[in-house]
Parts: sequence; structure tokens; C-alpha cells
Amino acid sequence: MESIEDSNKEPSKQAAYVSFKGVGHKYDPLPTAPMVIDSIDLDIHRHEFVAVVGPSGCGKSTLLRMVAGLLIPSHGEVSVFDRPVTEPRDDVGIVFQKANLLPWLTVRKNVLFPLKHKYGSYSANDEKRANELLEMAGLTQFADKMPDELSGGMQQRVGIIRALLLNPDILLMDEPFSALDALTREQIGFDLLDIWREHPKTLLFITHSISEAVLLADRILVMSKRPGTVLDLIDVDLPRPRSSKTINSPRFSELADLIRGYIYEPNVPA
Repeated sequence: MESIEDSNKEPSKQAAYVSFKGVGHKYDPLPTAPMVIDSIDLDIHRHEFVAVVGPSGCGKSTLLRMVAGLLIPSHGEVSVFDRPVTEPRDDVGIVFQKANLLPWLTVRKNVLFPLKHKYGSYSANDEKRANELLEMAGLTQFADKMPDELSGGMQQRVGIIRALLLNPDILLMDEPFSALDALTREQIGFDLLDIWREHPKTLLFITHSISEAVLLADRILVMSKRPGTVLDLIDVDLPRPRSSKTINSPRFSELADLIRGYIYEPNVPA
């Protein structure tokens, strides 16, 4: 398992921290098999929040799996600070569409599970960190509850802080709020921004929600239909910290409309 400590270089804010160079992939090795993604070029800086939007099946989750080292591209290269990703990495945390909590463990023990799974045990200091993360997420009073006693939004918060327990420098989120109702989804989006501000991560966020991408991200990668290619990489020039007022701003609407044009009217010049 590779990690950032394997490199002798110190990452900088300006350097490309995660990089896709000419990346293409197809899951079937036959020469005639269609590509899922093609010619992806993308540089992500350290502690930058990049969202990815695009039609269903365009390869958004494929990009995420490549950064995690769970998938090697058919063409091109994915690297983390100039080191090719060739295997699963220790410095990556992943949050999926569902929290996938273990129903027989309490909330606190679910948060601690990655340490238990990886090392066989955890220390008092680990428990202290877990409690601090639970407090940050507003879940202290639910620490000894079972997962089925929590709402969907609470369960997803547990999934996020579980991914943060090992303090990964890269956080990958694959449509993490898609199963939540609209109100809960918006609130947990603000919660994520608070967590990201408190614990900066290089964050790659997959979503089908255009407004969610505009609210959360520093930049938005807009992908075409399959085979997924880069239609645009949009700077989200909205001030931080963001709030409900951000959603109501004219610039927010302009950015959302720009992305909708790419996705719903891809052949019409922007």
C-alpha cells in the first residue's frame, strides 16, 4: 500500500497534487470494446475541492476509483504528486453513496472500525480522536447508539467522519448524499464544508446535482456522455464561507445555468 510518506517531496499548494494525463479506460479488453472515458486531462491542487458532474454512465466513478488505486487506466496515467498510482493508497479516504455502517456496532465503534480492521486494535488516543470527530459532526449524544437508531443524514455524517479517522490527505466522495431528501442533503452539504474547512483535504466529489457542485466546489469538471471526456473545467468564483445566501446569488445561478447548458444542450455553443 502506497502513501504520501513514500515521496521525499513536500507537496505545495501550487503543484498538481492529483493529475490525470491522457487517461482513457474500457472495462472490456477487446479492441472493439467501447471506451468509458477518453482523453481525460485534469490537475487537482492540494486541499482543493473539485466536483465532477455529467450524465449517468459517463465515467465519473471510474475517475474516483483510479485515484484510489482500485482501477488502473487502460491508457494514460493517474499520479499523486508525480508518483503513478499503481495500487490502493493509504492516504485516501472514500465515502460512498450509502454509509454502509456495520449494524452490530455502535456509532463510535463504526467510526473506529478502519483502525480495528487495519491494525487489529485501537488506542485510547484513537478513541479520543473518534470522540472529537463525533463532536465536530454533532453526533456526541449518538455515539453509543446503533446505526438503525439514526436518520439517513446522521448515518452519512458517521460515514464521513469514519473516512476522516485515519486523517487521509485525499478524500473521495461518490455521490455521498444521493439517498438523502432535499432538505437533509442541503444541510449535510453545509456540514461537509465545515468539516473540510476544519480538516482540509484534497477532495474529489462526484455528484449528479448541479446546484450541489456549485455550492461546494472550488472547480467543477463537466463531463460529456460516454465515452466521458472533459467538456469544461469551471472555476467557481463564489466567496467562502458559503451559506444559503450563496445559493440565492446571481452568480450562483449563472454558474448552474452554464453547467446545465453543457449537459442538456451539449451541441449548443455556451
